[in-house]
Amino acid sequence: MTAFRLTFRLCLMATALAGGLAGGPAWGQRQSAPPVTDPADPKFITEQTRKMGGPMPAEQLALEFEHLDLALKVFPQEQRIAGVATLDLKAKGPIDTLILDLHPKFTIEAITLGDKRLPSSQYANPRGQLRIDLPRPLARGEKVRVRVDYAGTPPVAKRPPWEGGTTWTTTPDGKHPWIDTSLWGGGCDLLYPCLDHPTLKPATSDLHYTVPDGLMAPGNGRLVSRETKAGWTTWNWRARSVHTYGSVLNVGPYKVMAGDYESRFGNTIPMRFYYLPGEEEQAEELFSEFPKTLAFWENVIGPYPWPDQKMGVIRVPFSGLENQTLNGYSDDYPKTPYGWDWLLNHEFSHEYFANQLSVSNYDDLWLHEGLGSYAQPLLAEYYGGRMDYMAQLKSQRAGIRNDQPLVTGRNRGEKEVYADPTGPRGDIYPKGSWVAHTLRGLMGDEDFFTALRILVYGRPDPRPGNFGPQFNTTQGFLEIVNEVTGDDYGWFFDAYLYRAALPELVRTRQGDTVTFRWVVPDDLPFPMPLDVRVGDRVVTLPMTDKTGSVQAGEYTHVLPDPYSKILKQSDAIDAYQKWRADQED
Repeated sequence: MTAFRLTFRLCLMATALAGGLAGGPAWGQRQSAPPVTDPADPKFITEQTRKMGGPMPAEQLALEFEHLDLALKVFPQEQRIAGVATLDLKAKGPIDTLILDLHPKFTIEAITLGDKRLPSSQYANPRGQLRIDLPRPLARGEKVRVRVDYAGTPPVAKRPPWEGGTTWTTTPDGKHPWIDTSLWGGGCDLLYPCLDHPTLKPATSDLHYTVPDGLMAPGNGRLVSRETKAGWTTWNWRARSVHTYGSVLNVGPYKVMAGDYESRFGNTIPMRFYYLPGEEEQAEELFSEFPKTLAFWENVIGPYPWPDQKMGVIRVPFSGLENQTLNGYSDDYPKTPYGWDWLLNHEFSHEYFANQLSVSNYDDLWLHEGLGSYAQPLLAEYYGGRMDYMAQLKSQRAGIRNDQPLVTGRNRGEKEVYADPTGPRGDIYPKGSWVAHTLRGLMGDEDFFTALRILVYGRPDPRPGNFGPQFNTTQGFLEIVNEVTGDDYGWFFDAYLYRAALPELVRTRQGDTVTFRWVVPDDLPFPMPLDVRVGDRVVTLPMTDKTGSVQAGEYTHVLPDPYSKILKQSDAIDAYQKWRADQED
């Protein structure tokens, strides 16, 4: 392990940052809240706005989002915003209509194309798909700037943060506004006009959040400046490659805990924790975990992707969310037997698996949530050893349902995967984690972590400045694994990712011969090696044809997979889950 040097200076600051100092939600089996069908209900979201990713109009997929300039003025007492969004777009192919995503309950006050304000007859926003008629088609490579002036009340979050929107509440003491946005389960169009597809996030963003004086509006990226005028303060932020559901608007009477982390890669990473007044003692204790978290990630995976911005965490009213460089944190600072905060570390995992590595298709959402969930056993192993690693995995194993395959190979939106019963839903967390655990045991540490680095950074030797944001899929990960190992792991991906049921290990005995056989859905190939403890020795069966045998006397203890390397069907887990279901009925 390479030692790291830490410069740790704590500064407690009130709602102003002296001198202008230069984020799925937490794991669980998700159930959708009851549908809201009344358009007058503040929680109502149209199907179009609820849609994230999936099949998109060709006109949208033919665009590159080069820059977003977003100015939002927040009126807490009226629970509304006024926004000016300027999008710089580039055509990858010819298009004659500009299509953006925007929640339809916003009132569009003006649209300007280049320097020309368009008449209202040239645009319409039917149920959340804003269509703008271009005066002439855009040719390939041509750029266009569109400005949208709009205002209104964003939809109220139905089940924050898993079904998104805005939460308008007050601080626990009831004295100040406390506003949170959670764009999961709805996406960027709940807040501003955008292209709501994981591959269409803006390359760079300038964010200007204007709030009543005395409140703070932390944002993605780094703080550039703040300006106070006539009772209002504007907080100006600059960010890059913010994920479409990783944008954030939070408002409150925040204090800031600040420090710098001296990375093993030679750069300095700003750390910021935006917490509520009165929480100083708890906040300081949680903040002490920030450098430990960075040390783990930079030593085990690679350089923090956003060192020029910050490692940021903000207190929010509901659960956690991977707002990019500003992860939401809502827990009441709990203690765990592992010595680190679970929610903080799970959401931070998404700075790598979601924000740096983004899926090209939400069908592959397990790459975000499964690998992000596997980071918790890895962190437990890093600080607490093998017992903590296995304890985390055992807890996760109890939650795997196997109702649907993790991946279908089709182009799917987030809702189809995360919320609908036809998708894997909560399995993308623990089952994805166990797939990673099993794959690691099969590949070995060196190859496994090399493959992860290539997946996250696009190269095996990441250093600050030599990589950019990545997009990938399950198939792309398979190709990386095959390239790193020189073997074909298609059988592994087919069995674990494209099938719902787990491989079952069937055991039979005839005399002193104990035989093991893999039973796999659709009788797929499954040459998974199997360790077997026979008395006081362990033998490894190649299982190349899905079978293998050991010799053991009648009273000799025989235990397959004694080190719990393999994700497989378990009678004990099945019985436990049935018992739990009976208790809930």
